[in-house]
Amino acid sequence: MTQHSKKASPDFFDESSITGEEADPKEYKIVSLRLREAEYLAFSGQAATLGLSHNMALRIAARRIAGFLEIDSETRTVLQDILREIGELSRNIAQLKLACAKTGTVDMNDFARQRAAFGREFAHLDARLSMILNVSRRRRDGRNILQEAMDA
Repeated sequence: MTQHSKKASPDFFDESSITGEEADPKEYKIVSLRLREAEYLAFSGQAATLGLSHNMALRIAARRIAGFLEIDSETRTVLQDILREIGELSRNIAQLKLACAKTGTVDMNDFARQRAAFGREFAHLDARLSMILNVSRRRRDGRNILQEAMDA
């Protein structure tokens, strides 16, 4: 299979997008793959549908099997929503603080509601991050993908 230029999909985590640096080609290992014509056509079609190069599609699959972190668009959206909510709650609490500084009193009911909502959002964030960052579970999932393929 020919190598294509590196094309990052916005739906998956890519370290170079975080660091802003391209990885040193010497750090890569090349893995060769032989596919039957029907396998190639199905694979190529799936990759093209997602806007992925062959290299990126195979890299995503290999990384998933190895247990590396891949974040799908739904998870990314959930995390962005949680961060937006936390930002809004933070602004609300800051407004409560300003009101207290001006009046010398605090609306304890509003403060309790904001604090509870803040706690719920952090719990939601913690649960999602725990699921995403559980390396051993991801590696077991990757191993299960291979085992299921062998058993089929």
